[in-house]
Amino acid sequence: MSVDLSKRRMFSTSKAIRSKQHHSLPWLQQTIESGCTQCGECIKACPEQIIVKGNGGFPAVDFTKGECTFCYECAASCPESLFHPKPQPAWSNSVDVNAAKCLAQNGVYCRTCSDTCEQRAISIKPLLAGKAEVHIKSEHCNSCGACISVCPSQAIEIKEVG
Repeated sequence: MSVDLSKRRMFSTSKAIRSKQHHSLPWLQQTIESGCTQCGECIKACPEQIIVKGNGGFPAVDFTKGECTFCYECAASCPESLFHPKPQPAWSNSVDVNAAKCLAQNGVYCRTCSDTCEQRAISIKPLLAGKAEVHIKSEHCNSCGACISVCPSQAIEIKEVG
């Protein structure tokens, strides 16, 4: 079943106003600052256009622009040896939902994050009084960020692990 999210995105806060969620690029062997020449090849190569110039001009993933499809184009285009080979996991991040910001947990019907998650890592359990519990199954989540760009209340964050 495919869900049309275009109408839900109408209620999202403007992308220009949203706070940035910049994260390191997938498959990095070290910190980006330790070897990146800021050539911009990874930014040009990203088909999803989620890699932006972050702090200090270094490339970073901005999940408010969309999700990572793990295509490896950023790593393949890099002239430096900053990245692990593709068979390695892209990263070990975790996803967190801020209950105070989450519409579903505050009595507003919203299922945008779970509808968007291809991995089915987000489940929403209805409770009494219209509220709901949002559960992240970390064993299923690949930290692609698809849930972040569609969340109308900016309640989802990716926490970098290691």
